[in-house]
Amino acid sequence: MSSNVAPEPGTRPDRAGAVETGTGHLLATTASGVLTLTLNRPDVRNAFSREMLEALAAMLDLAATSDDVRVVVLEGAGGVFCAGGDLGMLAAGASIFGPAGEPEARLAAQKALQRATVARLNEMGKPTIALIDGPAVGAGLGLALACDLRYAGASATLRTGFGRLGLAGDFGCTWLLHRLVGPSRALELLFFSPPVPAARARDLGLVTDVLPDDRIRGHVGKLAGRLAASSPDAVRAMKEHVTRAHDSALAACADAEAEWHVRLLETDFHRDAVRTLTRDRTAHPPPTTETPGADGS
Repeated sequence: MSSNVAPEPGTRPDRAGAVETGTGHLLATTASGVLTLTLNRPDVRNAFSREMLEALAAMLDLAATSDDVRVVVLEGAGGVFCAGGDLGMLAAGASIFGPAGEPEARLAAQKALQRATVARLNEMGKPTIALIDGPAVGAGLGLALACDLRYAGASATLRTGFGRLGLAGDFGCTWLLHRLVGPSRALELLFFSPPVPAARARDLGLVTDVLPDDRIRGHVGKLAGRLAASSPDAVRAMKEHVTRAHDSALAACADAEAEWHVRLLETDFHRDAVRTLTRDRTAHPPPTTETPGADGS
């Protein structure tokens, strides 16, 4: 006899590799240490819903605390990354964060979900990758920019979108833009909200690389697999070092590097990697170039 009770978020349903999120607005699958999260409201360009954000928060909490997850990939369904706010709800004067007549409750809910999603993506000690297939707009752009790496399909477009609606930005967009492109360029993107094609986004530093649309998933899959096979401690240390470098002096950063270096030298991952590399070099020595003798022999 079947049950009508939905599985708890984070549990595995029958479909191999799938993880139950508690809502169809967010899909999740795992494979070889990679957790792929898919924003799934293609009929409204994957615009936010309360269910989507709460499920995303729960999945990011799972990713941060589970040893089985090494890498997080965030993508959108239906050829769109994410449109951010639901324009239909905005037109109706409604909010996914609570009733219009309860601004304090809405504010508290939005702050909590921003911290649990965009801030968690940015601060997580594990690699996060945004696969941008199609438009990434407004708060949806914020989710993409919060990831460590962002790979875009050639037809993808990035846009702030806030100014066109008389808004100033949320979900960390202004902070992330400032960090990635500097204050003047960030303000230009916010003031005028130009659509930024993928190639231009790469030139500005908004995306890491651009791939043909039919190759982006395979490319991101390979990179995520390589990261999942890397030392999780070393990857965490790299993220800490780069974050620290933004606000700290060279000497302090070098001290922190040394502390992690000594710790990582004692890990099994490092020792196994050295043994493997040494064995490979012994089995396949590089070719030597012999110097001819005085007689030319």
